[in-house]
Amino acid sequence: MMQRFSESSVSRAAACTLIAVFFLSAETALASSENSPDATSAKARLVDLWQPGDTGKRMNIRGRVTSIDGTPLAGIQIDIRQPDGDGMWTEQYRTTLTTDARGRYQFGSVVPASTYCGDPHVEVTVYQNGWKYYDEQLVFQDVSVSDSLYYGDGTPVFLEESEVQGETIKYGRFDIVLSPE
Repeated sequence: MMQRFSESSVSRAAACTLIAVFFLSAETALASSENSPDATSAKARLVDLWQPGDTGKRMNIRGRVTSIDGTPLAGIQIDIRQPDGDGMWTEQYRTTLTTDARGRYQFGSVVPASTYCGDPHVEVTVYQNGWKYYDEQLVFQDVSVSDSLYYGDGTPVFLEESEVQGETIKYGRFDIVLSPE
């Protein structure tokens, strides 16, 4: 009888220990996954306006939206509008992006061309409650139009070429800093 009580106590103690170890290891795994380099370096979701067969060179632009003190701003909506690779303004090259929890955004498109409106550019607009209206044109340093009507307007973005699975893609970065209203 005494032996049965001891075995039962030992079994209960072992079960409780296993449950405690399970919960502690689950908490440790969750905490380490939230702070892992993979979790902090994951890219923002790519919104790709580019479609196979589009004219022009393919590009990806990424950036981060912060307040003037450097705090990343999540949930900010960014309107993007640009001409296509032939300089035509179409709805295909217009979208609204939303920043992720770390204030990051990313979109793919073509390097815009221009036939009559000055430097090829991407229009970037942010209109969000609590923040001052933001409106900027991205112009690309490796694209020049000698007879540009608006030469020099906008913010230059350097595009760097890279080979990805046999395809040349140009990459650039553009960060946005918002001021409170």
